[in-house]
Amino acid sequence: MYQGTTPTIPIRFMGVDISDAKIYVTIQDDTKKSPITLISGEDFTVSYDSENKNTVGELHLTQEQTLGLSGTCTVQARYVFADGESGATKKQKIVVQDVIMKDVISYV
Repeated sequence: MYQGTTPTIPIRFMGVDISDAKIYVTIQDDTKKSPITLISGEDFTVSYDSENKNTVGELHLTQEQTLGLSGTCTVQARYVFADGESGATKKQKIVVQDVIMKDVISYV
């Protein structure tokens, strides 16, 4: 992933059905400690893939969001059901490559 781009990041929660939960996915720049949190139902949707027994979805980041990240970043999801039961995933690492022009660009 590069700064200033608008990537679509597939997410998969293997072996669980958390499609009815509210899911919070946080990406934190390990150097700046500036987190971005995306929330299911507001920023993305998930569905349950019953054939593979996974909850799946896609995160869409904006130019502004990716410009705020650089280098190694940590990603983790937490989720909570209506009854208050909650859980978290293992932390994962992603790398965000820098770009020379660090501005939002437009076609117009």
